[in-house]
Amino acid sequence: MGWMNNELLELLEAENGAASSITLREATGDKSVTLDKFEKTVLQGSYPAMDFPRKGGAGGNDTQKDFKFFVHPYNDLENSNLRTVSIVYPKGIGNELRLYFNKSSEFTIDSDTFYSKSTEEEDPHWYIFQKRGDEFPHIGMADLTFLEEYPLQFENDGFLDKEDIDDSAYQASLQNELGKKRVLTSSSRFQRNIQESAQALKEANFTCEVNSAHRTFISAASAKPYVEGHHLIPLSFQDQFVLTIDIKENIVALCPNCHRLLHHGTNDDKEKILFKLWSDRKDLLYKRGINVDTPTFLRYYLK
Repeated sequence: MGWMNNELLELLEAENGAASSITLREATGDKSVTLDKFEKTVLQGSYPAMDFPRKGGAGGNDTQKDFKFFVHPYNDLENSNLRTVSIVYPKGIGNELRLYFNKSSEFTIDSDTFYSKSTEEEDPHWYIFQKRGDEFPHIGMADLTFLEEYPLQFENDGFLDKEDIDDSAYQASLQNELGKKRVLTSSSRFQRNIQESAQALKEANFTCEVNSAHRTFISAASAKPYVEGHHLIPLSFQDQFVLTIDIKENIVALCPNCHRLLHHGTNDDKEKILFKLWSDRKDLLYKRGINVDTPTFLRYYLK
């Protein structure tokens, strides 16, 4: 599986995450999982020194240390318990790194469960992710189909906004930038250049680009009319572009009502304002190397 996809990370409020299949040898013989390069990268977010014990007597690093993880039950991404899990370099030399199964840590899979899952072609995986604000990484085990289909239950219920989960934090950061105030806000899965956003709002003269007659209120942070920054080509589609789409040409100023309409309105209401915004911006985007035809752009929004 490698890296977790963006939709899953959004739902988990995670900075990054990775997963890989559990092999027969790991489940029934080694009783551990070996971390690949993706999983090690996630782990380094909490343990940057990677100074885990090394077996085999090399360097005298056999001293037992405690390493904390939030451990999730099988097929459960919502609940977890903080546990101590054994993590070790199993050989005297080299960078192979293993997390060991243990019933007391709750990070384990028994042979019967492994065989039943494999027989049903559910393909047991283990995962690791770094949740924003948590000191220790999250780990657990799940069916591959569970991980792949987990976001769908939110999409079907209309709870998952494909552009971003924490737009309110982004808007607060933007107002703070306009007012040059330092206020702590939660970080975003989609890292944004706040200066680009602020410049876009300034160039729009703090008016709604759907209709300049739309009135809001004065922002306490910026002392300017309150408008919100919206990425016209949503950042969740960044992987479709070679160049960054986090540029001022792709950021429109919207009153809160028009902004919420683009996130939650009907297709008919969305179309009414999308055509105007797109006609005003597509040439500017083309000059910056972002070339998208109108039907493709509309598919970003219309379901």
